[in-house]
Amino acid sequence: MNAEIITTGTEILLGEIVDTNAAWIARQLREAGVNLYYKTTVGDNEKRLREMIELALSRSDVVIVTGGLGPTVDDVTRPAIAVATGRPLELREDALQTLQARFARFGAKMTDNNRRQAYIPRGGVLIENPVGTAPGILVEDERGAVFALPGVPREMKRMMQDSVLPWLRARNGDQRVIRRRVLRTVGIGESAVDSRLGELMHSANPSVGLAAHPGQVDVRITASAPDEAAVEAALDAMEAQVRAVIGDYIYSATPRDPFPAVVARLLAERRTTVAILETNTGGVIAQALASALPDDAPAGIVTGVAPSDLSSPLAVELAVAGDGGYSEELALRVAEQTAIGAEADYGLTILGSAGEGQGIYGDQPGETYLALVGPNSSKVRRLAFGGRDQLTQLLTGNRALLLLWRALRD
Repeated sequence: MNAEIITTGTEILLGEIVDTNAAWIARQLREAGVNLYYKTTVGDNEKRLREMIELALSRSDVVIVTGGLGPTVDDVTRPAIAVATGRPLELREDALQTLQARFARFGAKMTDNNRRQAYIPRGGVLIENPVGTAPGILVEDERGAVFALPGVPREMKRMMQDSVLPWLRARNGDQRVIRRRVLRTVGIGESAVDSRLGELMHSANPSVGLAAHPGQVDVRITASAPDEAAVEAALDAMEAQVRAVIGDYIYSATPRDPFPAVVARLLAERRTTVAILETNTGGVIAQALASALPDDAPAGIVTGVAPSDLSSPLAVELAVAGDGGYSEELALRVAEQTAIGAEADYGLTILGSAGEGQGIYGDQPGETYLALVGPNSSKVRRLAFGGRDQLTQLLTGNRALLLLWRALRD
């Protein structure tokens, strides 16, 4: 079964309020095993809404419309559905009596315009609204079914749970379960992930998709199966294939799990200490790592080191190198001295140019050297950008922490 969501409201269309209803409905449809291929937002215009309902019925089995069921002139969902389905609006006495009882219970006067809420397309089914005044509507024809629900989230959710979802499950004979898993990566770009995954990106079930965010890429795996056990097995199998290709960049399978928090947990679990010296990033990497430490982490896990804390000859050499005169060899020596001076297990150094106009999108990109020195290995990387803007600091921080994360993990 394929479903489509249409959200009405000019205030949503113009960005004055955020459409949370569609996101919530989408999650419920996924849990019910109903495919969702389209979501549309339409302003309070009857002609345009009617056109969207007709289009939705031409390509989807079920259309769920939210909003536009109130008593005012700009509440156009009822007449739009009536025209789209060729069913004239008719006054339903049972709906009118329910409205009158509701107003009476609250001691409020029911005005004439409230009667509009008791009109539904001929042959339609009323959907009880136990927490509001506007009833919902179900209209079916040979093309499919149209549900109309209030835009008030509390009312919409109650009616979805009480009426719409049971109807969908009863009609959806497949009764499939749809689940999604997100693998979070760092240190690799979206195009590189796409290229490495190759044919996996064309799999139908489970399907694999990408979502790029600043400094990281999410790999989304979606599977459909008859039951929970089967869908989890399908997700496990596809995840194993993805990890076989890009596992060295996957740091978490937990949504909204920041990369610094993952590294901080590893440091705390292993009782490992790190000292960090930064130039162009201005201490933000050490700060992000320290603030992400668990509450029960031992003191001294993360130490921020200033250039002036180094031994005198090295501090002078670092100052002479200045903005843009750094090298791999210097970065390694600074990282080693950073660890020794702070008596830390690891020394991590970020030496980068920070002049005006520099950064990933600056006219003078500059460069940054990352170096990690630890008990068993030393690593150094050159980044073809410097700068101190927020995006540069984020990407530089991710690459620096990637060195530390891999050392801790391995």
